[in-house]
Amino acid sequence: MRRRVSWLVPLTWVTVALGLFGVIAPLASPLAMAEESIRLVSDESPEAVPEGSSWPDPDVLVQPVLGEAGKAALEVKSPSVLLMEPLSGQVLFLKDADRKLFPASLTKIMTLLLAVEAIEEGKLSRTETLTASANAESYGGTEIWLEPGEEMSIDEILLSIAVASANDASVALAEHMAGSEEAFVALMNERARELGLTGTHFANSHGLDDPNHWSTARDMALLCSEAAKHPDLLHYTAIYEIHIRQGGETWLVNRNQMVNFYQGCDGLKTGWTNEAGYSVAVTAKRGETRFVVIAMGATSSADRFADSARLLNWAFASYTSLVVAEEGHTYGAVPVNLGVTHEVEAVAPSEQGVLVDKGSEGEVTREVTLASRLKAPVKRGDAVGTIVVKRDGTEIGRSTLVADRDVRRLSLFGVWWRLFRRVLGEA
Repeated sequence: MRRRVSWLVPLTWVTVALGLFGVIAPLASPLAMAEESIRLVSDESPEAVPEGSSWPDPDVLVQPVLGEAGKAALEVKSPSVLLMEPLSGQVLFLKDADRKLFPASLTKIMTLLLAVEAIEEGKLSRTETLTASANAESYGGTEIWLEPGEEMSIDEILLSIAVASANDASVALAEHMAGSEEAFVALMNERARELGLTGTHFANSHGLDDPNHWSTARDMALLCSEAAKHPDLLHYTAIYEIHIRQGGETWLVNRNQMVNFYQGCDGLKTGWTNEAGYSVAVTAKRGETRFVVIAMGATSSADRFADSARLLNWAFASYTSLVVAEEGHTYGAVPVNLGVTHEVEAVAPSEQGVLVDKGSEGEVTREVTLASRLKAPVKRGDAVGTIVVKRDGTEIGRSTLVADRDVRRLSLFGVWWRLFRRVLGEA
């Protein structure tokens, strides 16, 4: 069987990048024999690093120039950009963030999300195998050269999508999960609606340009905020290089260099087509603070990374996230009248928090307020309380607490029996 390698970068770019990171020596032998024994493929144009270009040093704090209304007037080159803190959903910076653009391989973040959610729900297993179809094999662009009838584990398929951005792997996964790519795309659009992605419509699972396939930086930030809740998804997208197939014959190298050089970066994805330009979705976490940056439509690869690093540097230097509600944590009990059980627990339905200026963390307080009493029936997820976050007495955030269970209303006989037991001193 021929030896195959799937790269996000052409040979010249790999050589430059590995040289910059000081790891060219260990890889010199495979690179030297590439033309003879390794089949190369790229999802982006063979662009060399522009002379004199550089990314912002992640150790240098970028100080913003304050514009009108105190908003940071940071200079970015990408046409459409958004910086978000996913815990609170707060947008810190945006530039034409609602413009509909071709998302290219950022599309695969939704493909990966559906797969990881299916694994978490027990509907899909990393160890199960899929069989590639002739349809999956027919897609061009970045590929891992799936052959009709070839079997591959879901784990290796996910690696091929997340690390190498393989189009054939995306189609094979879609067909395996939903029976056809068309059916899978319907699931993608349904999930997009659930997440409130109002400026997005998917036409495929891989991101090759299609007139009916578009998204926005704002929507991609919302999608990535959801994706960041799944550690397994971040695990796949944070891998810089890995070998798959028997004997490690296929070498996957990640185009997202942020995961290799930016402190705290643990995903997500790059994208490029002639029409879409250069895009990247990046998330980074330091301590308990996480940010998401989307840059779309850049004219060069360097611009998208420089914009992302500049915005992340400023955000980490300026703000801190505070968790005010932990998913599933109980914040007290609420009595229930005429219910088959006497009370419900008030829980947080998801992790929730606020974003504050760095250095002001000690000024923040949290107040939990619960309903005095509920009347049955109560449904799981019904609002039963709130957490109010204040700084210097001013409200800066509010989170809803919900019932942890369903509580049916007592029947007439149940009411009578409960009263009878109380008379007997049993309840």
